[in-house]
Amino acid sequence: MPGQAPDHSRARAIARVVGAITGVVVGIFYAGFVISNSPGVFGNDQVATSITLAGTAIVGAAALALAAPLLTVEPYLWLEHMLNQAPVSQILGALVGVLGGLVIAALVAVLLSPLPLHVGTVVSLVLAVALVNVGARTATRRRQAFAAVLRSGRDDARPGAQAPGGAAIDGPPVVVDTSALIDGRITEVAKAGFVPGRLLIAGFVLEELQRVADSGDPLRRARGRRGLSVLEELQRRDDVVCEITDLDFPEAAEVDARLIKLAVARSAVLMTSDHNLNRIARIAGVRVLNLNDLANALKPILSAGEEISIAVVREGKELHQGVGYLDDGTMVVVENAKARLGDTVRATVTSVLQTSAGRMIFATTDGPDASQRTGRAVRSRAAPR
Repeated sequence: MPGQAPDHSRARAIARVVGAITGVVVGIFYAGFVISNSPGVFGNDQVATSITLAGTAIVGAAALALAAPLLTVEPYLWLEHMLNQAPVSQILGALVGVLGGLVIAALVAVLLSPLPLHVGTVVSLVLAVALVNVGARTATRRRQAFAAVLRSGRDDARPGAQAPGGAAIDGPPVVVDTSALIDGRITEVAKAGFVPGRLLIAGFVLEELQRVADSGDPLRRARGRRGLSVLEELQRRDDVVCEITDLDFPEAAEVDARLIKLAVARSAVLMTSDHNLNRIARIAGVRVLNLNDLANALKPILSAGEEISIAVVREGKELHQGVGYLDDGTMVVVENAKARLGDTVRATVTSVLQTSAGRMIFATTDGPDASQRTGRAVRSRAAPR
């Protein structure tokens, strides 16, 4: 059935049969060698000879039948699993490292070949194993650095490089997290040209989006589908370079940690609207493009003395206060507007409070509440003492 792990029992059974047959042959040959070299023990004793042949054949068959799957099928399955899990860049890096180690070992073997007593051969074999191991590890770990050097060389040779649709790719790549895709504002940001480099979408981010889109919770399902729709729109745009990368870091359990590692490996910036990921990435030394910070920076600036039109939608905490909201969601506290609940009033900005959570604007209007308070103040001053 789809989704189930493949059954390798048949391969193991074939390996056991082949191992048993090989064990019988090896056992018989070994017994024949022992019998021919021990005439004093066996002599013409046909019973002892037959028992020895049968015993070694049975032992050989049993031993190799048990060992054959462990020596053939299991290593193959392990290698297949590792190749399926590893990114293509990691596999290519390992191959380059292995080839480099073999080339160096071959050159050293030529220099050591005149040594007597096969010393050169032994040293060359040991050196080859060591160099292959070191080369594979180094090339695997530093594959992104090598790729970055090659890319920078190509960029220097072709300044102002562009994608086929005309999108500039000179800037650093931008790793996009799940929250930025679900947020949706990234499409407008990219459309306006504020993303200088290519957008990198990790495979594990796609998997997380798929899990959210398949959630049983209707709200989570809608968020996941929105994120997938945003990604499809980004891929359709000719002025946006969107790359799906299979580079992963399975040793990190959390998606946030894997995103940070990806940004470091690709020398990229991270785009997110997640406050916690924003803080962790900055601590890790990764440059962050926070969509919320960008939205706050682009909000129209109001200064004291300006007049605004605001719809009073509810009462404020203090007496005579009314509360309204600008189109971008900024809260406006209006003095003297409690009696104008449900109306749109003209108010004068008195102060603006900017916090990490957003802005709050304080304004005042000459509404009925102000007239009432003014009348009470006049009467209190005119009253005899």
